[in-house]
Amino acid sequence: METWVFARAARRTCCFVQAALTRERCVTLTNDRGLATLALRITAALALLVTLVASLPARAQGLGPGESAENEQVKVSVIYTGRTLGALGVLSDPDEHELLTEASNLDGNELRLATYVAWRAPGVSVFRPGADLEPEGFEAFLVAPPEMGAVARQPALRSNNVTMFQDAVRADVNLLALTKSNPRAAVEFPDLVDSAVSIARGVDGTGRELVVVADDDFVWPMDRAAWTVGEVNRIDVGEDTLFELPVNLGQIGPRATILNRMRNDAAAQGEQPILIDLGGRDGDLGLERIDRARLDYSALVALGYTLVVPYELELALGVSELSALASDYPEVEFLATNVSVAGTEEELFLSERIVQVGALRIGFFGIVDPELQEVMGRSVLADFQFEAPLDAATRATADLRRVGVDAVVMLSNLHPRENAFVAREVLGIDAIVADLHVRWSPEAVKTSVELPNRPLSRLGSPALVARSFANGLGVGRLELEFRLGEDAEFFLGSLAHELESVTDRTPSDTQLVTQLREMAQLTTRPAGPVLLPDFGELVSARPALASFDETTALGRISKTMWEEFVARITRYRARAEVGIIRKFPHFPPAIGALRDADIRAWLWAVDTIVVLDLPGADLLTLLNDDTDEDLVTSGIDRSRRTIHGRRIEPAAMYRVATTDVIYEGSRARAFARSRRTVRRFETRSDGALIGSGSGERSPLTTFVLGELERLRNAVQGDAYLRQVAELFDRDPVFESLMTFAFDRPTIFGTFNNVVNNDGFGGVTETRVNSNDSMVYGMSGRFQLTSDLEKYGIDLGVVTAFSRQSGTRSQTNQRFKIETVDDLQLDATLRRKLSANNRWSPQPFLRTIFDTEYTPTVNRSTGTPNPRQGLVRSVGGLQVSPGRWNVVHVGLVFENEAEFESRELGMEFRADYRRQFGASGSLRYRSSNQLNYFFPASNDDETDLGFVYATVQEVTIPLVDELSLSLAADVFVFRGKIPSMRTYGASAILRIGLTYDRLWKPKYQPFF
Repeated sequence: METWVFARAARRTCCFVQAALTRERCVTLTNDRGLATLALRITAALALLVTLVASLPARAQGLGPGESAENEQVKVSVIYTGRTLGALGVLSDPDEHELLTEASNLDGNELRLATYVAWRAPGVSVFRPGADLEPEGFEAFLVAPPEMGAVARQPALRSNNVTMFQDAVRADVNLLALTKSNPRAAVEFPDLVDSAVSIARGVDGTGRELVVVADDDFVWPMDRAAWTVGEVNRIDVGEDTLFELPVNLGQIGPRATILNRMRNDAAAQGEQPILIDLGGRDGDLGLERIDRARLDYSALVALGYTLVVPYELELALGVSELSALASDYPEVEFLATNVSVAGTEEELFLSERIVQVGALRIGFFGIVDPELQEVMGRSVLADFQFEAPLDAATRATADLRRVGVDAVVMLSNLHPRENAFVAREVLGIDAIVADLHVRWSPEAVKTSVELPNRPLSRLGSPALVARSFANGLGVGRLELEFRLGEDAEFFLGSLAHELESVTDRTPSDTQLVTQLREMAQLTTRPAGPVLLPDFGELVSARPALASFDETTALGRISKTMWEEFVARITRYRARAEVGIIRKFPHFPPAIGALRDADIRAWLWAVDTIVVLDLPGADLLTLLNDDTDEDLVTSGIDRSRRTIHGRRIEPAAMYRVATTDVIYEGSRARAFARSRRTVRRFETRSDGALIGSGSGERSPLTTFVLGELERLRNAVQGDAYLRQVAELFDRDPVFESLMTFAFDRPTIFGTFNNVVNNDGFGGVTETRVNSNDSMVYGMSGRFQLTSDLEKYGIDLGVVTAFSRQSGTRSQTNQRFKIETVDDLQLDATLRRKLSANNRWSPQPFLRTIFDTEYTPTVNRSTGTPNPRQGLVRSVGGLQVSPGRWNVVHVGLVFENEAEFESRELGMEFRADYRRQFGASGSLRYRSSNQLNYFFPASNDDETDLGFVYATVQEVTIPLVDELSLSLAADVFVFRGKIPSMRTYGASAILRIGLTYDRLWKPKYQPFF
């Protein structure tokens, strides 16, 4: 596949993870797994036997009962690996080429980048210079190697991670020199040094060119087990080409070689080796999780491991499958001091482990990183209970010291800062074995600590924190040396630690690799179709993508861009206002067009999609609690706390598309008040996720892959590029939205019915002598809003009606009294001057038609008044500052059509809202409107000169948006003519049920 990327700037990025066997993966376990497992265990037993025989002299050094001390030292080695990707894991870290792209951009050169499949063995690589070397082509190369041309020795740059050399066919510009001219080369890449490689070119049977590169002698192994899949990056600068060969890191074959050498060295020196692993990382390695775990543990048993501190892979299996794994592989014990199985006495995990070495006893305890709760769903978390690391470490250390162990070693997959905290606070730990969460460039490390005063010292902090590389990039060896004291007792006299990197430059244990391949039936998995065009094509369709961040300026998709893209398409297809996912743990910085396998390497997640409604207050809490910014959002401006350009309303409900790991994990508390949760979907032809009880769960990985494939097939050419490029760009600052607001529609009523009270007229009890009566009413506002970026259009309806009916006791006549009767239709046009400043005034123009259901009655004459037909126009300024939902002031022109009564005046309106209580269970709202009309020559008894209306309301939520409403409604008025200048008032105390919801048809279901 030819995959080019145009770039114009470069900068070094962080290390990255290459998905395990990206194009070559385990897919199924064979039916002969039992035989393969037996073979592995026989191999392990033989290795253990050799080790024991070699270590017999050392065992005499441990002073047991009746033994003499010919030597005064006993050494014990703890050989370990940090958290790894298991038997299938492979990583790479090729960012050295960014020195070249960065320097080339400064010179204004045109860049093209591409990545192709290559094959690697220790010290040699084979690839095609402009295409993938597919498995069948590689097999043909091994079976019948083509005749290679003359071997040329030429300059190269070599680091711990890559080998770089220039294509001698085109070498107008010295690209190696240009790479080293970058000032960052000496500072950030000190391991990048001048070297040389042997290169030969040939042509295979199909006429396609092959390139073989060797570090030293031009030979290559013919054993297929010695080769692994790798990559070659091609960087074209103008007409010149540089090839970058990334080193494969963390593979099981080289790791086995290093482990066996360390174990044999320890045994030769009379030491007792103890092999430990700090657990497995989860990820898409082409196997079901339990099958991958069986393969990993078969490898651990074959290599002689005895203790494992469980991590992501193990805990994600759950109690049932993890128990089965422990039963199948009893040679390996799980050591987890701070984790227990919830609700059972089953001892799946050891709390402490004492290893006897002669007369010495070494105490171990294991601490599992509690941050795993951030990335695991509730269904898995329900199986386990976590204890605080500090408490568990304190308890385990005290237990081990109480039984008199000679040394205490803590095994930990905690974050380094937590290891430091435990080391500082817990006295009595001699050493901590851990790994680094941040991947460094692999290099050999050696450290030693002398403890000459240990026999006379009080218990203190660990003398050494031995740290390996994460993801299996290194193998560590912690050596504990015990010396004989004056009291003929051994004490810990020194500690030594060495760390060796695991790279494919180390010869592989081909026997183990072959056995694992037979067990797992390792087959070549096709790279799959191209799902994303190269980044250069996307930039050509949308130039703004190049300046998205510093990484995109280098000509490739950045981790931030990718994560936001996933959050965005999840939000779009789930028809939500907000998308929230967690950051992905791995992101190989692939360049060029991306195939299915490349995308899978970016989607190491077991999350499934969940869609729900969440109150704005809880959404704000979720964001505020995310201090480390582990969440990735779409639709939200986190700095301004806005959604699509509008501030987040605490009481409003927002449609949120998230994942089960967030919804059910450690952040579950923020979703306690969520509603209308959907977890099963049907996928429409346009990619939309439609909630359906008969649908299926939608894993995030499957959804993204399916959506990329759908986009690829839906449109072609430039339209496809524009559509995909738009999805990768940042969220628009503002999105137009249609909303329908239920603004406190309230229904209330009281009824009084008296039976057989005739003849009780002398009774003074009111309830006895009352008459049948009924009071009922309703009030509220409904508003349809089209909210555009520069303008807002509101169409509203206000209705209020209250009637009392009953029977007069003297005349037995029915009567009706209306206390409120109002119907208003209004239309408002608002001009937005600023989207960012809530205090920025917005000019508005509003027209209101005010009428009534039934006409009023003139209290003086007893005759009906004409039905109200008032037209009011208001123009002015309004602001929406926080809890003051709206404050506006304007000029008002009013005309009563029946009387030709025209008035001019001022209007002031303020609406204040606030919530009380920890969960906002009590809500208060104060609505106020004041109108003053200037005197005019046509003033008469139909005109009011002063009107003030206020509603003070408290609501208590009952179910969803249905609440109990307690409101005081006061209406103060004054006329304009002398006989009406006395202030009047009407006060109503209202108790009823109210419904308050902002419905957004574009995003939310109505119910």
